[in-house]
Amino acid sequence: MIFYNNFLAKCFLGKKKHYFMIGGLFFTRYKYLEVWEEMELRIHARQFWECFLLTLIPALALSLWLSWWWMILPFIAYHLFYWFEKMFFPHSVFDWEALTFCGDAMYLRKRKSFAWMKWYGKKTLPASEWDD
Repeated sequence: MIFYNNFLAKCFLGKKKHYFMIGGLFFTRYKYLEVWEEMELRIHARQFWECFLLTLIPALALSLWLSWWWMILPFIAYHLFYWFEKMFFPHSVFDWEALTFCGDAMYLRKRKSFAWMKWYGKKTLPASEWDD
């Protein structure tokens, strides 16, 4: 979900940033976004929920076995996967997928679930038509 013309975004974002994400929700200072920008955010939101679902069952099992604090894991899994990959490689598969397919308005309908897993952890990613 994208919150346009948001007070939080106006307070926290610098002039060069367009949006920020908290738990799959996007906040932007603008009244509208370009079509490709909105599509990019929707792809990131889908990736967030896939990471959430991927870690939900293990987190539930760990929370029942050890401590309920493990239930935080699904909410931060997307960010953990993102920064873990950025530590070892100069790119992020989440950003690559979103930037590569943000121009295709039908991408979310024809996209397979967990499409990012095919490229996660690879040293190089295919070139995007949006790369300069």
